[in-house]
Amino acid sequence: MKNIDKEVEDFLKRFQINANVGSAEEIVEQFADVFMSADPSGARAVPSSKLLMAIPLRRKLFEGVGGGATALASVEQTRLDDRYVLLKTEWLMKLDRGSGPGDGLTLRSTFVLYRSDDGLKIVFYLNHEDLTSLLRERGSLPTDKT
Repeated sequence: MKNIDKEVEDFLKRFQINANVGSAEEIVEQFADVFMSADPSGARAVPSSKLLMAIPLRRKLFEGVGGGATALASVEQTRLDDRYVLLKTEWLMKLDRGSGPGDGLTLRSTFVLYRSDDGLKIVFYLNHEDLTSLLRERGSLPTDKT
C-alpha cells in the first residue's frame, strides 16, 4: 500500500481482519453511528444498529456461495481535508465453489473516512457492484424469477 497514510493503512488492515474473522461488533466499530451506504440501487442512511443486524445475513450469504477470505487488492487514497479521506478500493474474495481453484470475485468499493476523536470512521460506503447480481451472473445464486 504505497502513498497511504499509516493511520489509513492500519484502518484497512483492521477492516480486512474484521471482514474475515471479526465479530459484527468489531465491524460496526469502524463505521460512524449513522453512515451513508450506496450501491447501484441507490443510497440510504444506515444506523449502525441496522448494520449490526445485517452482518450475520451477509456472512450467511457469503458462506452459502462458498465465499472465503477477502483480501485488499488495491487502494487509492485522496485527502479531502484535515478530517476526511477518500479511498477507492478493490477487494478479492476467494470462492470455494465455481469454475475451479483460485476462483475469485473482485469487489470495488469507495469509502469516505472521517477522522474522529475515536479514530477513523466510515461515513460513506459505496459498493460499485450489486453483489447479488454478480453472484447470479456467476451461477452462484439462482436467478430471480419475479
